[in-house]
Amino acid sequence: MSSSPRIAIALGASFMGYATHAGFLARLHALGVRPVAISGSSAGAITAGLYAAGLEQEVIRQAVLSPRLHLSFAMRTKWLWHQLISSFFCPHPGLFDPRGAITHFESIVGTRRIESLSNPRLLIALSDLSKHESLFVRSGPLATAMAASSCVPMLFTPLEFENRMCTDGGVAHESPIDPWFTDDDIDHIIIHRIDQPRGKPPLMPLRRLLATIAATHASMNRQILNDRIELARLHGKKLTIITTNHSRPSPFFPGRLKQCYEIGDATAKTLFDTELSNHV
Repeated sequence: MSSSPRIAIALGASFMGYATHAGFLARLHALGVRPVAISGSSAGAITAGLYAAGLEQEVIRQAVLSPRLHLSFAMRTKWLWHQLISSFFCPHPGLFDPRGAITHFESIVGTRRIESLSNPRLLIALSDLSKHESLFVRSGPLATAMAASSCVPMLFTPLEFENRMCTDGGVAHESPIDPWFTDDDIDHIIIHRIDQPRGKPPLMPLRRLLATIAATHASMNRQILNDRIELARLHGKKLTIITTNHSRPSPFFPGRLKQCYEIGDATAKTLFDTELSNHV
């Protein structure tokens, strides 16, 4: 094993958590941390894709703070018509048509393919609704994978990725790390999670729906995470889990994303000071 541990970073699923993840990565990058691999589910897949594409940190910051990002997941929706067609004819209906997100991500990362990214390597989690299985995607169109991994069930209709109908990667893998257990080029796996504590029940029906979906995800992924901790130990990998806590962002108040970015930055500084400073 080399004197400097080879680090892989997994970014967890969370509602609009891409800004928090971006602040986390930006601080580590500024401090000289260069992961050999990065992964993500849902919001984590968005930030992981932007980072792996080699964009400047300021470009990533502007992208995740812009309201155009979350609005792109609904911009192609034909109101009422989409809901009607989706409800009666789509095997997996959703309130919004997320295809506009692919176009938006392509405007940022271009037509890059995941297999072309090597510094760091990229892994994105998806859920295949046709075959009822999880996918650890390491090839295919980057923008489509980023969008598909973020398609929360019932909220968005699934997207086609490499001839598969795919949705939220966070359904089974909040922080995708499984392929790294047998990867000899990785010594230390870091999981950055975002915990968004529940406050008072939301008043608006859409926000209550989001809160219910988030609570369901949290229940499933808590147990799955415990299993991954044991698997990492059995494979001899060092595993660090660090959690950023803040209230759930709102699509109606996108200005709060700047605060989320700064909180993620502070989390990374704490991680660096306590675990990574001696290895950079």
